[in-house]
Amino acid sequence: MASKEIPSDKLEEALKHLNSRQRMELDTCAHCALCAETCPAYFESKNLLHIPGVRSSKVSKLINQSLSRLRIFRGRLAEKNLEELAESAYNCTLCGRCMEACPFGFQTHELWVGVRGVLQDLEKTPSKVRMLSEMLDEFKNPYGLEAETRLDWVDYTGLEEAPVKDKSKIAYFVGCTTAFKGANQNIAYSISRVLDYLKEDWTLLGGEEWCCGSPLLLSGDEDKARDFAEHNTSIIEERGIETLVLGCAGCFRVFKWEYPKLLGRRPRFKVVHALEYINDRIREGALTPEKYPRRVAYHDPCELSRLGGVLKEPREILRKISSSYVELPEHGVDVRCCGGGGLLQAVNNDLRLNIVRHRLNQAISLKVEVLTSACPACKLAFADGVRDLDSSIEVLDITELVARQMGLA
Repeated sequence: MASKEIPSDKLEEALKHLNSRQRMELDTCAHCALCAETCPAYFESKNLLHIPGVRSSKVSKLINQSLSRLRIFRGRLAEKNLEELAESAYNCTLCGRCMEACPFGFQTHELWVGVRGVLQDLEKTPSKVRMLSEMLDEFKNPYGLEAETRLDWVDYTGLEEAPVKDKSKIAYFVGCTTAFKGANQNIAYSISRVLDYLKEDWTLLGGEEWCCGSPLLLSGDEDKARDFAEHNTSIIEERGIETLVLGCAGCFRVFKWEYPKLLGRRPRFKVVHALEYINDRIREGALTPEKYPRRVAYHDPCELSRLGGVLKEPREILRKISSSYVELPEHGVDVRCCGGGGLLQAVNNDLRLNIVRHRLNQAISLKVEVLTSACPACKLAFADGVRDLDSSIEVLDITELVARQMGLA
């Protein structure tokens, strides 16, 4: 296999995405395989490259090369190693499950994001992921649609009123995957109807809403993601917003945990997921949904539960409104990913479908009639899986179920 000439300074610059602690972690990780069977990608593919520890070994080779005093090793890179690293890094949902299994407590989610940053600087980001970045540059969303179409869901769902105000107490950040994907637009409708029912002083951001920047962060492009964070934070703070409500698990995680790091400060508004907001209103008695009779289960979105810290609220809601709630295996912080995250769909949709089939079969084995979640990416994955398996399971976001049981949808 021929080698590829890469200037040593370019390699060293790319490796700056990994700090000294992470470099030591990679060396340790490369000699351990305890998390392998917990990884949903490797569990389904059985491709050794998809094992987190193998990924670490590939990065360690780059680090060792950058440290070599011999010019022949400093300046030349085995193309095979770099290609295999790219395959490993992107055949991953970034679900963080290896983090829970890690006996050393390594923060693997941020570690793998750093590795993707290295690949970006070495021009090894997969082409479809690069296309997402280009569309975000031009359209401020990953679907390549014009900003003025961001509120088209209002007409499609029949929402009578969609406020876009200069000043308000609450803003609802819809998110790209909810606004632009037809299968998810009823989530936006349901959250809007709940806010209207409660007579909240609330607003949408309309065409000024940009993508939260999650796809950029997941591809290792922190600098460009910072631009999106600055824009969104600015337009929200200018409106005097006190509380930002989000229905997307990915948007929630980015606003809650990534924006303070990107901005170097905490935004001047409270960030809450719609389920946190709804659960508080049910506790107060402001929302009184009727009991739901069918057999219901809940899938924890990785970005909301393990990576976001929201675990009890969805269960409290479902146990209050469902007369037949069942818990799926591998739930909570140990949830098995549905396959919908980490940009996997853009790189290996077959693997994504294999992962979601496994999760759906767990629900089918429990005779679940309605599978709920709290993430538009999870809903899309499960909807695709249900079609693939020809299953009769109904897939709903919890916000949709609440609105239905309130007679609002």
